[in-house]
Amino acid sequence: MAGKRPTKTRRKPSPIGCEPLSQILVHAFAPGTLQETVTCTSDADFLVHCVSNGATDNSGFSINVKSTGFTTGVSPSVTGFTIGASANDVITFIFQPGSAGFLTLQTKCSAKPSIKG
Repeated sequence: MAGKRPTKTRRKPSPIGCEPLSQILVHAFAPGTLQETVTCTSDADFLVHCVSNGATDNSGFSINVKSTGFTTGVSPSVTGFTIGASANDVITFIFQPGSAGFLTLQTKCSAKPSIKG
């Protein structure tokens, strides 16, 4: 009696993975006469990149990470930086009058990110 012929099994194509920092949101801010507060959050780990011209009154801006209590002032001579946080954390930026630039939030493609300000 002849043996059974092996059957070929078809492999299902692998689903395209959700890369860790593949979703990007951008928020621009222009020089104004009032202080501007911007909050960033996501339900997955995230990074925020900032590029700024500093402030015209040389007061810079500040950053706060809610979960750690980390708060720092940033000199107006710093024109670019990156900061990260864990899922559901909140990063708050306070830009002084005269500041201009943009924030870029990067997170997982399936996350629900937010930049408000």
